[in-house]
Amino acid sequence: RIQILFEVMDSTSYDRVRSNSLNIINRNGYQDLKSDLEQIFSATLNRVKDGCVKSGTLYKKGKERGCWLARHFMLDRTNRKIIYYDKANTQGQKQLGLIPLDGCFVLMVDEKLVDRQNCLHILYRSGRAMRSIYVAGTTVRETVEWFYAIRSLQTQLGYSGNCVDTVFESYLEKTPKDGKGQWRKRWCILVADRIFYYKNILDPFPKGEVKLSKTDTVEKLHCIPKHVKSGADYIFTLTTSNRTYYWGTPSEELCTTWIQKIDRVIKDLYV
Repeated sequence: RIQILFEVMDSTSYDRVRSNSLNIINRNGYQDLKSDLEQIFSATLNRVKDGCVKSGTLYKKGKERGCWLARHFMLDRTNRKIIYYDKANTQGQKQLGLIPLDGCFVLMVDEKLVDRQNCLHILYRSGRAMRSIYVAGTTVRETVEWFYAIRSLQTQLGYSGNCVDTVFESYLEKTPKDGKGQWRKRWCILVADRIFYYKNILDPFPKGEVKLSKTDTVEKLHCIPKHVKSGADYIFTLTTSNRTYYWGTPSEELCTTWIQKIDRVIKDLYV
């Protein structure tokens, strides 16, 4: 029910690290939390609807030295921004940073990439460049609550993932390796040079990731190979140095859009 509600709120047409190399968040903590995800999302959504602004301490990774420092973060509904300060008592303090909610993208991050558990990766546009920061909560629950709070507020404020040119999101059908096996519905997000895919829109943890390179090719599939099972109405392929991915869409328009978005990213890698 909650998943359907989230999808209704955000009708935007929205691959993560390969499963054998994933060590997302605190796995034991996440397993304990998994049964509570809908309750956490529902409670977070209601608070955001009531106008409550989420605030609290998160640990931010420093840009130069890479040290994790405690910072006070606030979700500013009025100005559509994430603001962070040095300390919780914000009166008279200078803001250390502003992150616009429009075009901002947030995802859970593999702890092996940042050597920190319970971490969020926030990407946003600063001028003509994409900037990213890493923040971490002290518990899995705290991190998931921040994830849901940001996404919920974005949808209520009319957020569209397409505010950032290199971000696009939607459900796609995906086959297992080399197209063999049943098609599976996945929530897919293209951001920068990566495609992340999730079990569903409510899942904060990616099932896998595809990193794009300038030698990759993407094209619409007009004739389905014998080893690929039927099931998707429109199919496109993404061929990388490691494998060929088969993606299915319910409409030709969505298929064409995904091809154009991915092709643009690949071509930009030459620049």
